Amino acid sequence: MPEAAIGVIIPAYNAGPFLAETIESVRGQTLGNWECIIVDDGSTDETPFLLRSYRDPRIQSVRQDNSGERTARLRGFLLTKAPKIVFLDADDRLLPDSLARFSNFLDDHSSVGVAYGERILINTEGKAIGGRGRAFLNKHPEGDVLESILRRPFISTPSQACLRREAVPPAQWLGDRGRSGEWILLAGAACHSRFGYMGKSPLVEYRVHSGSQLRSVAGDPQGAVGIPEYEEVLDCLFSFPGLEARFGVTKLSQLRQATVATCLAIKGQEFLRRREYRAAQRYFRGALRAGSRDIRDILCWLATFSPFLLHLAEPLYGSVNPQGSHHHPNL
Repeated sequence: MPEAAIGVIIPAYNAGPFLAETIESVRGQTLGNWECIIVDDGSTDETPFLLRSYRDPRIQSVRQDNSGERTARLRGFLLTKAPKIVFLDADDRLLPDSLARFSNFLDDHSSVGVAYGERILINTEGKAIGGRGRAFLNKHPEGDVLESILRRPFISTPSQACLRREAVPPAQWLGDRGRSGEWILLAGAACHSRFGYMGKSPLVEYRVHSGSQLRSVAGDPQGAVGIPEYEEVLDCLFSFPGLEARFGVTKLSQLRQATVATCLAIKGQEFLRRREYRAAQRYFRGALRAGSRDIRDILCWLATFSPFLLHLAEPLYGSVNPQGSHHHPNL
């Protein structure tokens, strides 16, 4: 077989309910010159049996003891020689032309190390939520994006991005350091690589369900406002080599405070998805008090006071009820 143009790496742990859809989304690509490495991270469900059923020579699966997503990503990366890499979550689905668009964009933009685009939120049943368009009011920085991505992740999932092989960060930045390991992965890439935005047309369907990272950050809605689950992420993000020399002590402290506000807002968004409106209100208020002036946070905070505004703000957070189906909430 010729060398693959793109390597798709899928870390999978107990991914049985969605993994077949994810793999079929790779097999259905208009670009045929790819290879897919699936690393089963010690699954105890049907994942191993599902993987043994595939006979496509472009698909390789390996199994390891449960070691975490970072180790699984690293193993998959080392097993492919492809010059372009997509880290695809095991419950997401690529749209049919995604790999071709990634490959063409990077071929046409030699200075770009990471190409990224839009996502569509889908629920457990695979139905779009929050509209099929791009993330509403999301920013799309290009070039040197390190400051932007430290302040607030503008990419929901690594599945939205394709990295040149040389842009893949060192092993310690490949994920699973506490919550939001994908934030660390992409920030690590931003330390040395330029980003390029591919436009409004979506690339991936990003599944939001009870077991996804996006829905696992909000805990007790009655608890005190805080972000203890993000402390390890914050420490990791602000331990990248050279940050102090690049930004200076004062600005780096300001950046960390802005990131704290972002973490509060992320939890507020999740409480909105869970229809815990009072908790969402407290977290968005906390984000604003911590210094956020992001229009999305202001609008979501205002929306918690009004059913009408809440409906209008739904594209900002993608409303999902506890069972995972789309709904129009009422206070």
